[in-house]
Amino acid sequence: MKIYKVALIGCGQMGAVHMDHIYYKENVQVEYVCDKIEERALLFQRKYHAAHAVCDIAPCLEDPAVDIVIIAVYPSQHLSILEQCLAHKKHVLCEKPIAADLASGRRFLEEIRQHPECKVLVGHILRHNATYQKVAALIHEGAIGHPIVMRMAQNHHTMNRSRYLSLMSETSPIIDCGVHYMDVMQWFTQEKITEISGIGARVDDDVPAHTYGYGLVTVKLSGGSIGYYEAGWTNTISANNTKEFVGPKGRIILTYEKDRTANSEEGDLIELYRYPEKTYETINIPGDRKPCDVQFDYLIKMIEQGAPSVPSLEELEESFSAVIKADAAIKAGLPPLAQETKKSNA
Repeated sequence: MKIYKVALIGCGQMGAVHMDHIYYKENVQVEYVCDKIEERALLFQRKYHAAHAVCDIAPCLEDPAVDIVIIAVYPSQHLSILEQCLAHKKHVLCEKPIAADLASGRRFLEEIRQHPECKVLVGHILRHNATYQKVAALIHEGAIGHPIVMRMAQNHHTMNRSRYLSLMSETSPIIDCGVHYMDVMQWFTQEKITEISGIGARVDDDVPAHTYGYGLVTVKLSGGSIGYYEAGWTNTISANNTKEFVGPKGRIILTYEKDRTANSEEGDLIELYRYPEKTYETINIPGDRKPCDVQFDYLIKMIEQGAPSVPSLEELEESFSAVIKADAAIKAGLPPLAQETKKSNA
């Protein structure tokens, strides 16, 4: 069994999620943990028994022993780090979204195409989630018919406000979380997004001036399906994870384990209503909402067996382009800030 030496770049929340899932694996040795804040890198070194803690990515990439680099920093840094990883012939697991803007995203994907010897997997974790895989299979088998109406929300009551403000300085809720659900819409329906629009609002005064804290996107797809996705990161919104898929032959409702009011020990809950039978089925899926270990195993499969990237590069580009378009539409429709209005009237 080959032991893969791993370097983690970014010792924040997602870096911890990755490490929590893989550092115990028999085929993994954590060689480097890297963060611009030395204290965080040292904490990760102690927690995950890493051989080295550094604040500069250069040692991680220049060390020929490192096989895989996990990129878990903000999107604006993804392209630069990816380019350096590929130049040093490293395999990469990179968090989504691939970039903070469309041009950088396209360059990111082109870099991957130009380095086929390096395997790169982008962290669309829902593709590796057993619950979403089961819902996809039910829909593809025709369980609810076609076309499909998709109702999805992921709203966060932001108790850790500083973290969300820092993230919003980089990217909006629609870009950061929406790439997952634009991908899900196309994956579940096996259709392509043809139209997308959005509205949004700055609910809180502390939201950075260039962005918004709440957004809602509506989507039309090539086979007649439609959907919406909303994401809010505000001080006052209620945390919500609506996931409902409605067709002429039935509907599917997905409830995460953490949101179940009963039997949460059974895992995620899939409720399937069939029509015209008017019957109900419940399916329990034990598992992890963010199975980074399964995702990492898939990267190993890409390296050792030549498995294709999931999602594919084309699917990555489609979902990323969709949220960029939605984000632009939302920002174009935002009213000016109060101080800007006062200044213009002066």
